[in-house]
Amino acid sequence: MNAPTTTIAMHTLMLCSDVQFLGATRSVLNELQVSPKIVGNCDNALALIHDQEFDVIVVDWREIDHLGEFLSALRLSKLNHECVLVAIVRDLLDLRQAFAAGVHFLIHKPPSTLQIERCLRAAYCARVARRRKQHREPVDILASISGRHSRLAEVIVTNLSEGGAGLRVRGADLEGPQAHLTAGEEIDLHFALPGAAVILHASGRVVWTTPDKAGVRFSFIPESESAPFESWLTECVERSLAELCERLRCA
Repeated sequence: MNAPTTTIAMHTLMLCSDVQFLGATRSVLNELQVSPKIVGNCDNALALIHDQEFDVIVVDWREIDHLGEFLSALRLSKLNHECVLVAIVRDLLDLRQAFAAGVHFLIHKPPSTLQIERCLRAAYCARVARRRKQHREPVDILASISGRHSRLAEVIVTNLSEGGAGLRVRGADLEGPQAHLTAGEEIDLHFALPGAAVILHASGRVVWTTPDKAGVRFSFIPESESAPFESWLTECVERSLAELCERLRCA
């Protein structure tokens, strides 16, 4: 078995009462450093999704009573409506029903250890990728900015995501020229990523402004810089998820 893709202890719920399947997953889960919550009925699962956030939820499609009620509650859950859902299926009917219900990944019975491993790895990677796209990493970075209608100025980057950045354009900590931005303006932004030997040169459009803040949506990052930026952001997401899982375990 290969080394795990990530060391995050992804918070996982398994709605399954099949002892044979749970036994087959034990070595895979240990290898992936996952300690799941395992429940055998929908009542217990419903109680958990109301109180805790899960990254991945695995459901045994045919063996669990009142599964429709659980899936409806899951879609309405503020904590878990964006989790990655995995279904354990037996036949084509199960498969069609699972996909119709919005399941992301399937494990077919009887499963092999390799099949379980590949499916769960894909589910956890999908969750990290989704979190990375949604994640805004708080930062405090001095940056230079320029635009077609504005001179070179200083701003503070306050958060970073895969798609853009939040800026502070006014403040006593900005000693150089301060930016005067307008919504719709095209700008270039230059700054160093924290803890990484990378200078990011991003182009983007100002999508909103206030007297002292602005939001920028990136339109272009050079290919030589985009890969290090994505790696840095993924590390931030992994750290955030690990901290979340630790808080949930200690709750």
